[in-house]
Amino acid sequence: MTDARLHFSAVARQMLLHDSAGEVTSAACAVSTARALELLQERLAPLVGTAGMRALFARAVKVTHLEFAELAPVRAAMVDEKVHAAETLTEALDGLDSASAWAAATALFTNFLELTSSLIGERLVFVILQRAFPNIDVVAKQESE
Repeated sequence: MTDARLHFSAVARQMLLHDSAGEVTSAACAVSTARALELLQERLAPLVGTAGMRALFARAVKVTHLEFAELAPVRAAMVDEKVHAAETLTEALDGLDSASAWAAATALFTNFLELTSSLIGERLVFVILQRAFPNIDVVAKQESE
């Protein structure tokens, strides 16, 4: 893994734990994942547009699906613009055991952050993350550059 990927993975875990209140169940993971997606949509949609946000997330789902086949329903749902990704993602994660749910969600957001970074730049991604998730540590990576 590259340093950036390792950092994005750590940030993804922090994002997911942001609202989990320490719970490690698949249901808690599903709720945290949906909330993280909402917060990212609020911050990123003004920059990349709603369609851009959906395209980035759909691509992250497609990439993550290669490792986590359980995300197949989410990948299929991303084709229909009327379907809310968060709802389908919540259902998919809630149906997994807790370790698999957290692993899939972390991989999904790691891929999402990498893809978004390649589009708008790593520094801007970290600024957005800091605003969306004020309690997570993205400063360490920024200061090391």
